[in-house]
Amino acid sequence: MRGGFRQNAGRKKGFAAKNAEEARKLLSERLVEEIKPISEVLISQAKKGDIKAIRELFDRAWGRPQQEIKIPTNNLNIGFGESFEESRKKAKEAIARYLASHSANNVTS
Repeated sequence: MRGGFRQNAGRKKGFAAKNAEEARKLLSERLVEEIKPISEVLISQAKKGDIKAIRELFDRAWGRPQQEIKIPTNNLNIGFGESFEESRKKAKEAIARYLASHSANNVTS
């Protein structure tokens, strides 16, 4: 039998999370002990021109730069200067136009 419910099947609850938590704790403790030599190596690599090392240092020290997010609007012109009611009215009109054009195309005679 494939799929469906099988008693005692699958990963046991909490097992992976428990192991991951223990691993993070051990790595964190070890990293605190070794942070100075690791950072010195990373800085020396960055000084030699290693772009990955430079990026890692900058990202860790000052955070990653914000990414630009582009949202396609499909010609729905709702501006930031408009009131909520104006934007809502334009959105309703755009939805009505969309529904009208698609229902007209799908009508069979």
